[in-house]
Amino acid sequence: MTNHFRQTMRLFFIALVLCLGLSGLIFAQETTGSINGTVRDAAGGSIAGATVTITDPAKNNAVVRTLTTNDDGDWSAPNLPVSVYKITVEATNFKKTVKTDVKLEVGQRRTEDFALEAGNISETVTVEADPVAVNLSTPTAATTINGDQVRELSINNRNFVQLVTLAPGVTNDLDDLVFTGTNNPETQVVNRALISVNGARSTQNTFTVDGSDVTDRGSNLTIQAYPSIDSISEFKVLRGLFPAESGRSGGGQINVVTLSGGKKFHGGAYEFVRNEVFNANDFNTNRNGATLAATLGRDDNGKIKRRPFRYNDYGFTIGGPVYFFNFGENDNGMFKKYSQTFFFFSEEQRRDIRYPTLSSIAPTAALKQGVFPVDICLRATSATCAAADVLPAGTPISSRVPLSNVAQQYVSFIWNKIPNPTNPVTL
Repeated sequence: MTNHFRQTMRLFFIALVLCLGLSGLIFAQETTGSINGTVRDAAGGSIAGATVTITDPAKNNAVVRTLTTNDDGDWSAPNLPVSVYKITVEATNFKKTVKTDVKLEVGQRRTEDFALEAGNISETVTVEADPVAVNLSTPTAATTINGDQVRELSINNRNFVQLVTLAPGVTNDLDDLVFTGTNNPETQVVNRALISVNGARSTQNTFTVDGSDVTDRGSNLTIQAYPSIDSISEFKVLRGLFPAESGRSGGGQINVVTLSGGKKFHGGAYEFVRNEVFNANDFNTNRNGATLAATLGRDDNGKIKRRPFRYNDYGFTIGGPVYFFNFGENDNGMFKKYSQTFFFFSEEQRRDIRYPTLSSIAPTAALKQGVFPVDICLRATSATCAAADVLPAGTPISSRVPLSNVAQQYVSFIWNKIPNPTNPVTL
């Protein structure tokens, strides 16, 4: 019995480790990409044992991966962070070949083949990579929006969700994506990501930020985290034939990757402004101008003034290398720079002041006394109401049935404190 229990616990522990390991691998695949290829000579023969070195120039030429080709000359570097790399291939009796500007996007499987020239290894052949690489290793239909496009394309509320609609096959019924929490302060409706990818329902999309699922799984329509557009490195919209790590829903898979620091300090500050002086008046204000004139006033042309609208979105970003105290390791000062460790920080705040137009129907003085303008059925037991159970219009309800104490308190302490309606249309 004891041995059986130990074996069971051992298998459970192994299964737990495997699950955690595979979940970490899937997480990495959602925030990274991979590069693979084949190394051949000028005649097309495979070169085995060639050394492939991948470095990141943006991070002080840090060596990200070192690989060796197999017997067929193939090599593969999975789970690489999104960046622009330099790939160096070296083999005995061949010139060293360097390929620069190899841009890797999130979730991309990029193929980079090398053809080495015979010669001395001290000689170097430098090739600039094609900026647009044809994906030869996956059938996934996807669209990538890079960070420059995210920051430079015109959007009225600094929300990246609007840019998802640039992908082919995407339709939308988006509201004005302005947030106070998760609600629209104008309509008080929950801000919903009403986006359809290839005809799927809006509830069948998945949004992730750096591999973390930020989709509200209660409604599947609301996103719980919106990174600042200044902090986005890029995002990818997967539209069909998803890879295994993106099989969470049947609609679109929108994967956002945020920026990371580099070898130099970079940052910026911004303020985005929306104000009524930049806007035309809205339909409802113009329609109800006679009612709102006393509140909003009129301009010099006699038109109803625009409702106040003050929207200020401001923040900053900063990133760069990490410095820390120098604990006597050298005499280069109090702080030491860690050349392979970087940071990035983004802060964004919003100040939203507006005066929405609200309308409601208030009870008249007669209704507060229980006098209705139409016939009321006091007791309905079927689709019809007996004549004895009908309260004629203009007859106080208290003359037929006694009012409950709860109803009387509700009228006295709530409805009687609400002014009577003044609009003759609603009387």
